[in-house]
Amino acid sequence: MNLQEVWGTRILCLDGAMGTMIQEAGITFTTAPEYLNVSHSQLIYEIHKAYVDAGADIIETNTFGGNRAKLANYHLEGEVYRLNKAAVELARKAAEDRALVAASMGPTGKFLEPVGDLSFSQAVEIFKEQALAFQEGGADLVMVETMSDIKEAKAAIIAVKEVTRLPVFALATFQEDMHTLLGMSPETVAVTLEAMGVMALGANCSLGPEGLLEVAKRMVGVTSMPLVFMPNAGLPRLEDNKTVFPATPQEMAHYARKLVELGAWVVGGCCGSTPTHIKEMVQALQDQPLVKRETPPGMKLAGRRQVVFIGEGHFPVVIGERINPTGKKDFQAELRSGKTAWAREMARRQVEAGAHLLDVNVGMPGVDEERVLPMVATAVQTQVDCPLVLDSTNPQAIEKALQQIDGKVLINSVSGDERSMEAFLSLAHRYGAALLILPLDKKGIPSTPQGRVAIAKRVTEKALEVGVTGNDLIVDGLTMTVSAQAQGPKITLETVRTIKRKLGLPTVLGVSNVSFGLPDREVVNATFLAMAIEAGLDAAIINPNSKRMMETLYAGALLAGRDPQAAKYLEVSHKGEGKREEKDQGIHDPKKVLFNAVLHGDEDLAREKTQELLRETVPLEISNTILIPAMEEVGRRFESNQYFLPQVMASAAAMQAAFAVVKEAMKGKEGPVRGTVIMATVEGDIHDIGKNIVCTLLENHGFHVIDLGKNVPREKIVTKAKELLEEGHPPEKLAVGLSALMTTTMTEMKKVIETLKDEGLQVFTLIGGAVVTPEYAREIGAHYAKDAIEAIKVVESLMKNESNEKH
Repeated sequence: MNLQEVWGTRILCLDGAMGTMIQEAGITFTTAPEYLNVSHSQLIYEIHKAYVDAGADIIETNTFGGNRAKLANYHLEGEVYRLNKAAVELARKAAEDRALVAASMGPTGKFLEPVGDLSFSQAVEIFKEQALAFQEGGADLVMVETMSDIKEAKAAIIAVKEVTRLPVFALATFQEDMHTLLGMSPETVAVTLEAMGVMALGANCSLGPEGLLEVAKRMVGVTSMPLVFMPNAGLPRLEDNKTVFPATPQEMAHYARKLVELGAWVVGGCCGSTPTHIKEMVQALQDQPLVKRETPPGMKLAGRRQVVFIGEGHFPVVIGERINPTGKKDFQAELRSGKTAWAREMARRQVEAGAHLLDVNVGMPGVDEERVLPMVATAVQTQVDCPLVLDSTNPQAIEKALQQIDGKVLINSVSGDERSMEAFLSLAHRYGAALLILPLDKKGIPSTPQGRVAIAKRVTEKALEVGVTGNDLIVDGLTMTVSAQAQGPKITLETVRTIKRKLGLPTVLGVSNVSFGLPDREVVNATFLAMAIEAGLDAAIINPNSKRMMETLYAGALLAGRDPQAAKYLEVSHKGEGKREEKDQGIHDPKKVLFNAVLHGDEDLAREKTQELLRETVPLEISNTILIPAMEEVGRRFESNQYFLPQVMASAAAMQAAFAVVKEAMKGKEGPVRGTVIMATVEGDIHDIGKNIVCTLLENHGFHVIDLGKNVPREKIVTKAKELLEEGHPPEKLAVGLSALMTTTMTEMKKVIETLKDEGLQVFTLIGGAVVTPEYAREIGAHYAKDAIEAIKVVESLMKNESNEKH
């Protein structure tokens, strides 16, 4: 079977779970599952063959955790090539000519910067090792799957593209709130992955078939790409100490048809699915036709939670211009000292005022853009959901920012200069970014619309050659200053019209340049903006905090026939009624400033204001009345889906920075500890991201945390609890927190709790992890927390109420 020959001719069916089948075979092992490719090769072969016999068109290799970072947990980091190549060869042998082989590429188990400490470049190198083995083994494609950090998915896609010619399917994993762990929505994930040039995209694992159907419904609104879905066979539960996935083969087949009707070209199963499930799905999909979809045309950009369309048929968008050091002394001072408070505040204000995108520019003498642009862009993205525009002439600075920002960004800009095109076109293609074209070159700015369009056309042709699509290009008409060139604005407007007519590309203008050197600049700016909108302008770089400019944009779009039924105009008109000018209320109150610094994740400001407050406030009062309440507000925002993990971790870092100052002021004196929590990922499980987040937040809330790490034997956990109690630690202030991510390790939690009881150790126990449920917690006599924020609440409740039954 050849992928290119069958692609787009019929629905393809993937196989089901590998881990479930290994578990059902009764194999117990303490090493990496990928090691079974050499130690139990016959078993892996037979599992593959069972799926081929069930009718699967594509089978996945047993390499999900076959990267160096994951294998290092088993001291197998030197076996990457051997284990992955062996896995592909086993699948190839089982597939014969009846099925295609997809090489499974899962996450590293580490967070990428800025949330974690793994750099983007390191991730790319890790995935390249796997990709090379896949190609050598004879894989037909690579399945980048179960990605909760889409930057990591991008790193994997880049790695595959740079060392192989294998096509890529890219799949994310979502939580019950319909967001990835790092807070990206199905829409923003789809736009981001589409821009990476994959063959198909979609989602797997995480949710049952009903949940992934909801993900599919949201993805189809923003992409016409072929979709791939691999749901779990329902959400797992434990019955008689055995993990059970409740979805029947018939239920999985029912949802497979629904997914195909929405636009899925490839469907399969994830955890809990078996050859029986796949056989039923294959039969149900035999006569299902392929669905080809159309989505709105134009440029698409994505932040963490918002997608913005730009171009013909779309409302003109506002690009906030204020995060730019030109003429802003406060921002200039912050950039020199490496701080971001001003940029964070300005980001929030611009979005609140109606900006759809935010331009981020840090260019000024004495500033290292390669260090500062990623820092400021990352800080800005923790504050807002909208897409970002990275504004710099330094390609190295742009690349470093691209490696840290979520979503699909717009690079501002590329010119007709050969060096500029060589640098920025390759960056846009590699990282899946869009490009703003400046129609100028070494000769300067052409004086005619025809000259500018000629340069724009040349850049466009070059972009298409390197793989950047036409939908990822927007052209600046180049606003000229009217006081220096009377006909300049007229030429700019004609450039806008000509670009749209001859090149069919969207247009953008930096509007305020027109009034430079004139009094009452806003009058000139607003009038020019109205004229530009009538000429067809698609994006305006303006100050969204200017009431006149925003009113002009919406009224201008209405009068230019670009706001059907006056929908946008009426929406902002109603919002604006009775709205007062925003006040800087509390801006000089250091307590309020510190509270907001923690709330918005500003480490430098949190540290600075804590030091200021210590001159007149006792240390514990700062902690109890400002820092902890700020983190409680972070928790409330997390629960209401206003905040996601990046914001929570940024706030936690700010809290830690402030608390370090408080502890220093106490001169080594220990303040009252709210209690002690022993934390561990249970034996057999090497996943510790969730546990580490819980540890960080517990410490920030005043608890003493003893982190025993991952893959911890129950004897070690019990021994530590016994030691603390024998040393006189109050049992009502001691808890044991257990984490597990895999269904195969859930049962170890029960064994730990039983051993604690057998030893007569009266401590609270708390469990959590992706596969853990409240029902399972009740069954084994433990308390349950679905996430880190809930873990804080549970521990606080237990240790406040000493009469609680200890589990």
